[in-house]
Amino acid sequence: TSRTPYPREVTDALPTASTWERVVLMKGAQLGATEAGLNWLGYVAHHAPGTALLVMPSLDMVRRNTRTRIDPMIEATPALRELVAPARSRTASNTTFAKEFPGGALVMTGANSASALRSTPARYVMMDEVDGFPADVDGEGDPVALAIQRTVTFRGRRRIFLCSTPTIAGTSRIEAAFLEGDQRRYHVPCLHCGDMAPITWSRIRWPKNERNKAFLSCDACGGGMEETEKPKLLAAGEWRATAEGDGRTASFHLSALYSPFETWAEIAHEHNASKGDPARLRAWVNLKLGEP
Repeated sequence: TSRTPYPREVTDALPTASTWERVVLMKGAQLGATEAGLNWLGYVAHHAPGTALLVMPSLDMVRRNTRTRIDPMIEATPALRELVAPARSRTASNTTFAKEFPGGALVMTGANSASALRSTPARYVMMDEVDGFPADVDGEGDPVALAIQRTVTFRGRRRIFLCSTPTIAGTSRIEAAFLEGDQRRYHVPCLHCGDMAPITWSRIRWPKNERNKAFLSCDACGGGMEETEKPKLLAAGEWRATAEGDGRTASFHLSALYSPFETWAEIAHEHNASKGDPARLRAWVNLKLGEP
């Protein structure tokens, strides 16, 4: 979080000491949402053991995620290495779809498998890329509702984390969940006048026909901030709620405009290239702005 401080408050809302029952992150692509969730699941295994359920859009995605992220995370983290049998042992306590540890287990399944969603009571649930879930799984209904049903016996002590890039306004699962929460946005200071505001597309400007020189403008004083100043902006930023919410959901919105791995100029060029192509423009809005 030294380079990407924005996931810190998201993960701080998830531990057992938190008062939030549900945490929602609506975001652009490649912003560390899955990693934040996996860090939380590591915390569960180490500090608050219980049954945790990780749901991804498909079983194939679970297999790939286990191989490329879960197993390497366990191997690279001494505290988790002591709790989970080595992946290479392929014992019943460590498989592609389950990682057991003292006092609990991480069970992983696809949203396209109704039997797994139906059979696992869980105190903790993480659902990744929920807008990619099928609308109905095996004729048994919404997989998000099925997964949440697994937590009912832990009401008051459960934690549910939903994250996704949104899709179509009005039908997006993550948009609906975000709107039920307190709708936090990451505010950064103007380096000229100190005004705090989110980084939005309307604030990205450039000299005529020079998108390579894209910068962030301040609506309060008109000052401009360069891409090279983004780390300073992020470090001084803070999440601020913009709605009252339902009292049990902490919801966050984050766009690719905050990413230290992608420049405002690159995003501006991609926006220009998508003009005249509705499908490509829709993807740009979803993936870059993190909006439906």
